[in-house]
Amino acid sequence: MRQDFETYSSSFNVDHAWHLFRQIVEGLAHVHSQGIIHRDLTPSNIFFDVRNDIKIGDFGLAKFLKLEQLDHDQYIPTEGMGVSMDGTGQVGTYFYTAPEVEQKWPQINEKVDMYSAGVIFFELWHPFSTAMERHLVLTDLKQKGESPVSWSTQFPGQSNLLRRLLCPSPSERPSAIELLQNDLPPRMEDEWLNDVLRMIQTPEDTYVYDRVISTIFNEDQLVAKMQCPHESSKKSTYKNDNSELLDSIIEVSKEVFKRHCAKRFQISPLHTLDGKFTENSGKTVKILTQGGEMLELCYELRTPFVMSVAANQLSSCKRYEISWVHRRAVGHSTPYRFLQGDFDIIGGSSPITHAEVIKVALDLVRRFYNSKAIVIRLNHSKLAEAVCSWAGVPQERRQNVAEFLSSTLVQYCPNKADRKSQWSLIRGQLLQDLRLSEEVVEKLHKADQRFCGSADLVLARLRGTLFYDKSACKALDDLSTFLKCLRVWSVEEHIAIDVLMPPSDYYYTDLFFQIYSKEGSPASSSHEKLLAVGGRYDMLMENAWDNTHKTKPPGAVGVSIALEKFLPNNPSSDVGLPRIENSISVLVCSKGGGGLLNERMELVAELWEANIKFVPQEDPSLQEQYEYASDHDIKCLVFITEAGLSQTDLVKVRHLDARKEKDVEKEEIVKFLSEAISLQFKNPTIWS
Repeated sequence: MRQDFETYSSSFNVDHAWHLFRQIVEGLAHVHSQGIIHRDLTPSNIFFDVRNDIKIGDFGLAKFLKLEQLDHDQYIPTEGMGVSMDGTGQVGTYFYTAPEVEQKWPQINEKVDMYSAGVIFFELWHPFSTAMERHLVLTDLKQKGESPVSWSTQFPGQSNLLRRLLCPSPSERPSAIELLQNDLPPRMEDEWLNDVLRMIQTPEDTYVYDRVISTIFNEDQLVAKMQCPHESSKKSTYKNDNSELLDSIIEVSKEVFKRHCAKRFQISPLHTLDGKFTENSGKTVKILTQGGEMLELCYELRTPFVMSVAANQLSSCKRYEISWVHRRAVGHSTPYRFLQGDFDIIGGSSPITHAEVIKVALDLVRRFYNSKAIVIRLNHSKLAEAVCSWAGVPQERRQNVAEFLSSTLVQYCPNKADRKSQWSLIRGQLLQDLRLSEEVVEKLHKADQRFCGSADLVLARLRGTLFYDKSACKALDDLSTFLKCLRVWSVEEHIAIDVLMPPSDYYYTDLFFQIYSKEGSPASSSHEKLLAVGGRYDMLMENAWDNTHKTKPPGAVGVSIALEKFLPNNPSSDVGLPRIENSISVLVCSKGGGGLLNERMELVAELWEANIKFVPQEDPSLQEQYEYASDHDIKCLVFITEAGLSQTDLVKVRHLDARKEKDVEKEEIVKFLSEAISLQFKNPTIWS
């Protein structure tokens, strides 16, 4: 196209200018739909084929957009800037380079190409007589944002579109799809195509729809495509020698989940699209069958489970599932799949259930990672809201600010040098693209410095700052109780509060968390690998619950673990085979209805360490404890009382089927239960 522009002044035609620009925008719409940013769109990189149609080429500086978290990690690597053709040191050529690229914003998107398209659009509508005229006019356009007055007067509609395309703020620029739908004259084929689409959507007559589907599944065309497969489809997702390691990881995961008395709840990997919209509907991998039905691959394991819990009106249960989840691939590649393990507790709302979910995740993670390398990051939705209000972030921009900070800042560990250095890069984007004031940005920076870090220190600072906010104080109380539960269970990993960390999924409310493993030496800048995410999702349960039933939806908390990340860098490494598990669950009770919480939780930790399955409870009455045991087929109960512990240090073991009980010294309880379980409680001598 650069050569075409040299003779363009003598052949300028309004219809031809629209035709060329439409083809450029259609090309960008396709490129962006494949998750690609060109980053160097200039007339020199736009070509004509033998039919004189536009083709966009030279993708040497192109990068993939981060449309989804294809590797489950919540970060975007900082990209080094290339050297352009004119030696400016920026990605792309000077006149066509978007401001955010020149300013080295840490996060760019497809709108950089729309800026470049705007300059090309101007050249299509403003032919130049000489190279000097082009240089002067484009310099004014670049530096001042001004187009010639005579041109703006002659083409007011085009001038308005140019201003939108060259807007300094990327969020204000239209996308390629928006241009095609709203700003460009229709193509001649559009009217015919719209008629066909209307006929496809007519439920009474499926003839056209059936013909379209038949053409799509034409075997001759499919065979032709199979003869030239995409490179990505030739590559296996995993190395062949990883199969045995994955099997071992699955078995270890099952052992840990079952030790906490969870039962498997199988999720179908494929289901028919039911027309119900969820937050993830636009992200799922969809498959069209030859019969014209739309199917959906499993995107995550929690929502289908919640739907089943609501349909069956379950009030309490523990479940686990280990299955593949799928993500869209970039371009025409086959979808990505990841091995995920979920653990959930339905029923109860105290921090104990939340603590047990993290305990489960840590019991599993510790089998593959050094405890000293594990970091737990916590936040609370009410706390995040309170901090946003304190900083003065406008309500309508909080979601965008949270998403931006998640992809640019929260990937780094709080109070570390690499996180602190990010502020010099993201400040400009917060001010210009997200349109925050200097005062708000400064307060967000202060929140990162003071309210993100070691849990105990941050809790004290937050109490002193947000003392006036009742909702925030309640959230801080929840966090404090939760931390006490973790300490009773000897969770010694580094625990941080990160008030700028958003929930990893839309349905997590109240307390939520992320578990990382630090990689690299402590002295150098180390990357954190995201291993697990979780939190409370009562809102999801409430939305799924049938309101016609009198019962209220139970509380719910869960964790999702990226099991593939347990694969060692060295495939020959031993990932640790599972231990032989017992099949009998134990319920620890307290006579008198509740109390002795720390003592019960300490006993829980001992039993888990001995690989004895145990069910922790909050503070139920004795009757509720018996009912729970009956509902969950638990036959062995361990009773502790304040008098028993303080006077004799004895606990009582009772087996419901055998109708036997025995007082056992607390220090001997693990040994007694291990022997009794090995004998299935059937040997009379154990009760003597």
